[in-house]
Amino acid sequence: MNNREFGRVRSPWIVMRPCHLSISGRTCRLLAPVRDREGGTRFSERPTVLCEIFNLGRRMYLARFEDGTTMYLFEHEVEFDAD
Repeated sequence: MNNREFGRVRSPWIVMRPCHLSISGRTCRLLAPVRDREGGTRFSERPTVLCEIFNLGRRMYLARFEDGTTMYLFEHEVEFDAD
């Protein structure tokens, strides 16, 4: 069995599914402050969701912030803006 799909190594614990068109590209609001990789706190920004990830039964979103930083956000940390 080939372990590569679209150039990425597949893991049995992380399932990356294509986003529904209703989720991909939508902006969201953070419900609580989150820490980024550099240790900074983000709260007032409105990131754009790139894709939806299921990991060990948890739903997460890969989001891009205005400065280009990407971060995984849990489902309980965000609320989607109304379209």
